[in-house]
Amino acid sequence: MAENHSPHRFGSARPAAGGPPPDDRERINRARQAAEALFRPKRQAVQPPLADAGPAPHGPRILAATAPARPATAAAPPDCDPAPEIPHTHLTRIRAWLEYGMTVSQVARVYGVAAGEIERLLRQA
Repeated sequence: MAENHSPHRFGSARPAAGGPPPDDRERINRARQAAEALFRPKRQAVQPPLADAGPAPHGPRILAATAPARPATAAAPPDCDPAPEIPHTHLTRIRAWLEYGMTVSQVARVYGVAAGEIERLLRQA
């Protein structure tokens, strides 16, 4: 039974016959060089600055301030064109907006008409 058991571990570089140990210097040097290459700082490609460099590619994430909206005039001057007509195909959209909380005056502002025009359209349908 002792004859089947080898005196060295599996994968060991030492020969079973008890001869001189193999010269592993080359293998060790290659492993050391490979390890050093892993941790060596990477060289970054230096790009020359562009002559006509414009603004940065990403602007600031601050919204630009805009002027406050002017209040809508209550009555349109008589020489203006008549109010745009709202197509009947938009009736479903208007009803959905009203169902989800928009007021008639808000819907009228979207279409640029008087609130009475929206109410008339809803009565007709």
